[in-house]
Amino acid sequence: MSKFKVLIFTLVLFFASTTYAHAACDANELNTLRGVASNVRVSYEEMREPLDPSEYTPPDGTSSDDYTAYYTFFRVYITNLTEDIYVEVRNSATGETTTYTYDQSDNGTITFDWEEITVMVNYTITVYSSSNTNCPDTELYTLYLTTPRFNQYSTYDLCEGAEDFYLCYEYLSVEDVSFGEFVELVERYKAGQIDDGSNVEEPDDGGNGFIAFLGDHYIAIIIIAVVVIAVGVTVTVIIVKKQRRRVV
Repeated sequence: MSKFKVLIFTLVLFFASTTYAHAACDANELNTLRGVASNVRVSYEEMREPLDPSEYTPPDGTSSDDYTAYYTFFRVYITNLTEDIYVEVRNSATGETTTYTYDQSDNGTITFDWEEITVMVNYTITVYSSSNTNCPDTELYTLYLTTPRFNQYSTYDLCEGAEDFYLCYEYLSVEDVSFGEFVELVERYKAGQIDDGSNVEEPDDGGNGFIAFLGDHYIAIIIIAVVVIAVGVTVTVIIVKKQRRRVV
């Protein structure tokens, strides 16, 4: 057999095997892979690590022996990966997408850190089937995770006595507000005008609202009353006259 025929035969076998592999991706395998993908979980936790004393200056009146500063960040966990699946993780803050495979995991767990905790991040985790399956690179499942942002307002003295108000929480999963709006809302919360969900609460006037309404509109009310009475009298007179005519 010539070298040319050997090459042709090899190519035919290659394409035939490739076609067969893809044809073997059936509904049963896809359902099984989707079940594996649905077991993937994502979570995060706040991490605090002490800084080296040379990296910060203690507050006045304290020393490095009495005070320790910490570096805070979020650690994200993606668990239950197998050799049959991999994930693509998109970070909304950076716009970057990173691929993680089982080989990069620690017994099926992927770990990475987010250090810009003043920025809220929405993660989109898409699970795909790996090349170990007959359905490589098929999208199977999608998960979502939001890491909150550190709320600098929570350290302000204005939040003393308003710790239960959402704008005084240490971490928030809502967009930032201006300092002026923060001050206004916290003061209204302390005054009892809004609750911890920033819903406006109408003050209880003890029924005085209706009296105030009468006081503000008494002239119009008198005019309406006179008109109603006059119309009533006129209608009554007309009815009485008609009844008398019938009697006669």
